[in-house]
Amino acid sequence: MTDRESVAPPAFSHFLATNHSTDPDYVVHGPDGDVIAAKWHRPASHSSAEVVLAQHTLMYHVGGSTSVAKYVNGRCVGTTAQHGSLTFSPRDERSQWVRGGVCEIMHIYIAPRLIQQHTNENSTCAVAPEIDPMFAVRDPWMQSYFMLLQSEFETFGGDRKHPDALLLTQSMELLIRHLVCWHSNASYNSRRRMKTLVAPRPLAPRHLNRVLAYIEGNIGRDIALCDLAKLVGISKHHFIRSFRAATQRTPYAYLVDRRLARAVDALKHNALPIDQIAREAGFKSAPGFSNVFKKHYGMSPSKFRAQSR
Repeated sequence: MTDRESVAPPAFSHFLATNHSTDPDYVVHGPDGDVIAAKWHRPASHSSAEVVLAQHTLMYHVGGSTSVAKYVNGRCVGTTAQHGSLTFSPRDERSQWVRGGVCEIMHIYIAPRLIQQHTNENSTCAVAPEIDPMFAVRDPWMQSYFMLLQSEFETFGGDRKHPDALLLTQSMELLIRHLVCWHSNASYNSRRRMKTLVAPRPLAPRHLNRVLAYIEGNIGRDIALCDLAKLVGISKHHFIRSFRAATQRTPYAYLVDRRLARAVDALKHNALPIDQIAREAGFKSAPGFSNVFKKHYGMSPSKFRAQSR
């Protein structure tokens, strides 16, 4: 985190303070404990952002009121936010918002250092490009991306307010790449280079075995993407691509498969309560485990246990 980021208030704290005592539906914490995403019901109200925040905010309009007006430096930049539309507010944007009703919004908070890191790894430019301010735009790729995140957060979260962050942390690089390629002031040459990246090399067998052994040994704990990347001494971005090249699956998909396999084995061979099986397999709650299990096997864990016996 840069010095400038460290002294600025987190974007999540700002939205919490302006949400009229209404807590978010859920929050997603990154590996360092900071909030990297949240889902809100923003009430009918007037609010403003007059300070520089630590992160940029990418917003996805899930549902609710479409009567949303945004003003920047006193000028109205839009008055309607349709469901499925996206808005990007830079961290230093002075804006005012007028909502005519309750809006259901999902936020992703993007630290400037992540955009700079992406630039360092994928461009010859020293200065990171600036993402364009947006209000209620349509972008099919990002709409699909947010729909996937929402589905996974609410499936895995169960009755908890802190869903697993692994899917978001491992896909953040893809999101930033899309924003830079399609919604920034990056030069033509920089965009072209990002679209023609060389195919990644698969993880070497010894490195892959080290990662798989770590996953098996820690299946019941929170496993962060940065921990897996550190095992083989490469960046998170390169680890994701190299792991997928070696296994044909993302780290996230592989981890879910192994947790389900552990749970299936327990359901077949012991009489432990289902909530204990869920915890020991690494799921955050029994309802979240049940949702994921039904999604993969077409039945509840209790029904699967009965049939397997």
